[in-house]
Amino acid sequence: MYIKEIKYNDPVYQKVINSVGTVFNLPEWLDMFEKNIITNGIFNANNELTGTFFLFKGTKLGMKFIITPPYTPHIGLCYVNPAQSKANGLTVDKEVITLLKDYFISLKPKLLMVALPFTIKDTQPFFWDKFKVVPNYTYRLHLNKTIEELFENLTSEKRKSIKKAEKDALQIELTTDYKTVKTLIEKTFDRQEKKVSDKYLNKILFQFSRPDNSFAFLATQNGKPSAATFCIHHNKTAFYLFGGYDASNKHHGAGVSCMWQSILHAKKLGIEVFDFEGSMLVEVEKYFREFGGELVPYYTVNKANLPIEMLLKLKLRNRF
Repeated sequence: MYIKEIKYNDPVYQKVINSVGTVFNLPEWLDMFEKNIITNGIFNANNELTGTFFLFKGTKLGMKFIITPPYTPHIGLCYVNPAQSKANGLTVDKEVITLLKDYFISLKPKLLMVALPFTIKDTQPFFWDKFKVVPNYTYRLHLNKTIEELFENLTSEKRKSIKKAEKDALQIELTTDYKTVKTLIEKTFDRQEKKVSDKYLNKILFQFSRPDNSFAFLATQNGKPSAATFCIHHNKTAFYLFGGYDASNKHHGAGVSCMWQSILHAKKLGIEVFDFEGSMLVEVEKYFREFGGELVPYYTVNKANLPIEMLLKLKLRNRF
């Protein structure tokens, strides 16, 4: 096998991602990152494209870095494993990860911080070559249950919040008013004192988003926006990407009801899994956990030049 940079508008690429890719492998998602994106193919001995992944490259203060693209949970690593037996399948997995590790080293970045999809279980080649391998977690909710079963899987607090929203006649509706959705997202980022990239938020909401790949729910109270959720989807998986609420018009059940309706809408679309897309913050983990999904680990692999690593240890001790 070998890795080679490819164009993601190639029909062969489309065939691979339609088989094993996610929404983040779609050309319209990668288009948002323009010249900063590197899309690579994984080829077998017959020169056939069997997999792909992407990276976000940039420089800062003259330092070359490679990271996972903004607002993207992982580098989209996906591939067809042709093995017929479990042992051979594990061997192919090991070969792919070793190939990926060697490729990262060949790029010679001053800093590399990338996340692997949850489907990648074997990170030993990275560990053996002195990369920092760090576990992360997300919640994934399987939708192959009845609505009643999904509702019963919520915590009693979440069920009460939804019923409270119904009792108080909140309007929870599917919306295409992404300007309002954006405002609610920004309000939440401001409260959390988190940086938001206006450039990429605009691209996701107003360039990438289409009825066939995304949806949003908006809660209004007394005619005023209260909370919103925004999700994207492809290949039977939906990802909750953004949410937000207005602290001046908040309701205990507004955000919960938007999330609940997002889950029901995903099920209606025939989507099989609802991914809450990361949950490493304490308060966020609790909120996602209460929707009854499965806690699923995924890994980031990090590597930096020693002087940079020492500096990063001061700020990102749990990463380096």
